[in-house]
Amino acid sequence: MAIRGISEFRRQAFRTALKMGLGVGLFAVINLAYGPPAFAQLRTGRSTDREFYSPSEPSVAITPSSRVVQAGCKNCQAGIAHSHGPVAALHNQTSSQVIEDNEVDSESFGLSEDIHDPSALVLGSTCQPCMTGCESVGLLIQPPRFVGSLLRRMQFRIEAATFWPDGQNLPQLVTTTRPANDPATDGLIGQAGTKNLFGGSEVLGESIQGIRGELGSYFDDCRSHGLLIRFFDVSSNSLSYNSTPTSEPVVMRPFFSTANNAQATIAVNYPNSTSGSLNANISSDMYGGDILFRKLILRDCAGRIEFLAGYQTARLADSLLINSTTTALVNTPAPVGTISQLTDSFRTTNRFNGMALGLSGILREQCWSLSGMVKLGFGNMERSVGINGSSTITVPGNPSSTTTSANGLLARNTNDGNYVMSTFIVSPETNITVGYRLTRRLEATVGYSYLGLPKVARVADQLDPQLASNLSSPPTGASTPRFALLESNYSLQSLDYGLQWRY
Repeated sequence: MAIRGISEFRRQAFRTALKMGLGVGLFAVINLAYGPPAFAQLRTGRSTDREFYSPSEPSVAITPSSRVVQAGCKNCQAGIAHSHGPVAALHNQTSSQVIEDNEVDSESFGLSEDIHDPSALVLGSTCQPCMTGCESVGLLIQPPRFVGSLLRRMQFRIEAATFWPDGQNLPQLVTTTRPANDPATDGLIGQAGTKNLFGGSEVLGESIQGIRGELGSYFDDCRSHGLLIRFFDVSSNSLSYNSTPTSEPVVMRPFFSTANNAQATIAVNYPNSTSGSLNANISSDMYGGDILFRKLILRDCAGRIEFLAGYQTARLADSLLINSTTTALVNTPAPVGTISQLTDSFRTTNRFNGMALGLSGILREQCWSLSGMVKLGFGNMERSVGINGSSTITVPGNPSSTTTSANGLLARNTNDGNYVMSTFIVSPETNITVGYRLTRRLEATVGYSYLGLPKVARVADQLDPQLASNLSSPPTGASTPRFALLESNYSLQSLDYGLQWRY
């Protein structure tokens, strides 16, 4: 009812303006007939403001741009020679058509916007002219016909986007105590005075810049069927910590020792005990898109609604890497000068591929527009988890000895490997966009988008929940750490702002 009310208001306002402008139109016709050559293009029906026909001119040949007028003209149907001037256009009071500059010669240039009878909602692909109220703003130069035929049904949108991804809870992976007190208790999880250097909070939940885009085309001049390609890319988001022997006096790697059934630490850097450095990094990367077939199901001068169906994909990848190098300063218990290198690597990749179904719509009022989309993706979510650890211990001597193994601190032979699991999910997506037309074809846009991906594997969740590890040799006690897939629901929100070009 709201759309009908807007359309009726537009129709009545246009009729009043048309009657008031008849005198101006006659004056314009006289100027066109005797004016300078620069205005001769107005007589061809390709003006950037309106399409004019002179009532005083003899009968004119029917051009492609006047086909809509013919459809409601009794003289045309009866085969009577006549002209289509502003006065003649009023002979059919049931048809209130206005041909804007972008609707002129629509078969050659394809500039028509959503077009049909402004008096009611229309189902299907009825194609009649509509006044958008903002089409006279634009360029004076039209492209060559062959270029217009290629671009006439296309639209392109590019947007900068500020994304807010879901963060993940990272356990306490690197700790310290200030000042150093006791190497046996400093840095222990749960110990008074322990401070976190890396982990112990939610990470990677901050806003980050990225990009969104759309490329679409319609298959017919009435814009009843078409194809839409959408994509987004969230820039890689990461958090790092780096220490040197002089930057932090106490650097500890905490864990739960299942051999001793107690909290424990490895001293990477500790005064008068060890000297070392540590590098830790966690990162996340996300991108996706879809290819959608769209079909018009409801249209009015004030807007349109389309049905969407097609293919959707998304990829979410996380990684966690901890690398430490330690040199023993005392015999505790390794000989002085022993160098230990430990590496823990965790990686997760989530790939969604499925079918997408949804609706999209747009409402226009003068130069303003309000568009939105609701869509569901149905398909397979593949989760891949890779866990790898390594250690290299070099004992000084003549000659020195080096021992390597596939065991780190939290990634050991009890949990390392590559794991792949799949599950069916339903991925919701929605967005809403406000636009303002700057020119006939260029529109500034700002909008909000939401995407949900359930049952994903985040890298921080794939560590042993207790950071349990068994370093005993030979092994005594429980074999830890162990791998067990932990799922979580991921959401991605964004504020989008950019430009849209419609030919």
